[in-house]
Amino acid sequence: MAVATGEVWLAHGTDHGGSLRRPGTYCSVVGLRPSPGRVTRGTANNLWSPLSVHGPMARNIPDLALFLDTMAGLCPHDPLTFDAPAASFVDAVAAASPPRRVAYTADYGGRITIDQETREICARAVRRFEEMGSVVEEFAPDLGAIDEAFMVLRSQHFVVDRELQMQSHRDLLKPDIVWNTEQGLAQTPSRIAWAERERAAFFRRFAGMFETYDIFVSPSAATPAFDVNLRHPEHVGGKKLTDYMGASTLNAAVTMTSCPAVAVPCGFDQYGRPVGLQVTAPIREEARALGAAWLFEQITGLDRLLPIDPRAGRVPPP
Repeated sequence: MAVATGEVWLAHGTDHGGSLRRPGTYCSVVGLRPSPGRVTRGTANNLWSPLSVHGPMARNIPDLALFLDTMAGLCPHDPLTFDAPAASFVDAVAAASPPRRVAYTADYGGRITIDQETREICARAVRRFEEMGSVVEEFAPDLGAIDEAFMVLRSQHFVVDRELQMQSHRDLLKPDIVWNTEQGLAQTPSRIAWAERERAAFFRRFAGMFETYDIFVSPSAATPAFDVNLRHPEHVGGKKLTDYMGASTLNAAVTMTSCPAVAVPCGFDQYGRPVGLQVTAPIREEARALGAAWLFEQITGLDRLLPIDPRAGRVPPP
């Protein structure tokens, strides 16, 4: 919200299951989850895990690209990092050409529950790519059991980060951290191995998609922003969620591929809450994702509505 209101120009954060993409969507700004290794994570304990990455947020794509240029590059303290590209992301965005073919899905063939109005807004918005001359087609790789695999590997990530803290200061950790860590501690080696095989298979299907399509687009959140006093939305598309990660699969699926994805605003629901698209490109192709998002941003003009003055809005019924 500080970015949307003009309090700050840029923001930095981490993204594991969508924590740069969904907040960006909720506030009608842009947030990028880069490929693992594009931006250093410093001295985190999970140095060999590609799940949690650092990335930028901004009010528009050119600013996002500028910030990414300052963040990208090899870091001797992070073994996954690699050199920054020879051409800057700012220059790549400015020279972007429209994608030839765009794959779009709202829900991976009915596998993911999504708010109905969000579905309708995104379905209309993705057609704006046709104004650039792009071909837009309904397509999604088979989701398989990637949602389950993500939770398995996510919980192991928490074991690395939090097991020792659980032993010494469990009472100081919030319930979500305790829950994730305990899930990981209870898993068998066979379950972890299964999740890794599932991730590899999903990545191969995802990579195969990019042999036909230039970018992959979906809603960037399953529902608009919810009551700030809630830990997570209680319902999505009329379905009650069982835990706080229940609305994250649109983002988490992309996380499991290590592909870069940027959330870009695409409209507002009947209560004035922002809705966005998630634009995903092949691994390490941040320039392609940012370029497509920038061309879309130019057509919609939604970035020109910022900064905003905080104002009262209508709260949807529970």
